[in-house]
Parts: sequence; C-alpha cells; structure tokens
Amino acid sequence: MRSNFLRLNSRDFFKGLIVSVICTLITGIYQLIANGFEFNWITLKPVVIAAVGAGISYLTKNLLTNSNGDFMTWDKQLIPEQNGEEVL
Repeated sequence: MRSNFLRLNSRDFFKGLIVSVICTLITGIYQLIANGFEFNWITLKPVVIAAVGAGISYLTKNLLTNSNGDFMTWDKQLIPEQNGEEVL
C-alpha cells in the first residue's frame, strides 16, 4: 500500500535506499573514469553528496505525494471539512 499525503512508510525508505545505491554506482563510476581511476576523498565527496541528495529527494517526493500518486494533494478521505473537522 502506498503511504498517505505527508506520511512515509518503510517501503518508501527501502525504495529511497535503492535510489541512493543506484545513484552512488552511476556517480562513482563516472568519477573514477573522469579522475583516471584515482581513489581518494576528492573523488568520493561528489559521490556521497549525490547519493544523499538522491535519497532525500526521493523521500521528499514520496512525502508530498498521496496514496493515489497525486503530488501535493490530500487523500479524499482526509480532506478537512468546512467546519474545521477532519474526516478519517
């Protein structure tokens, strides 16, 4: 089941981890080729920054998407009513 708007579940974190790993592999391979296969902090720093950024971006996207896949939209059962009460 997909998570509701402004909520995350364990599936979101697992998929975010997968996105971070894929980003790390792609960025890492590029950095190693671009720097002549030299392995040091200067080579690794952009890889770490890209991986963290990709994971945070994915989690933010899931946080702001409802269970129907609509971005920045409340789920229909959670829309606040006119009198200020929420329907759960």
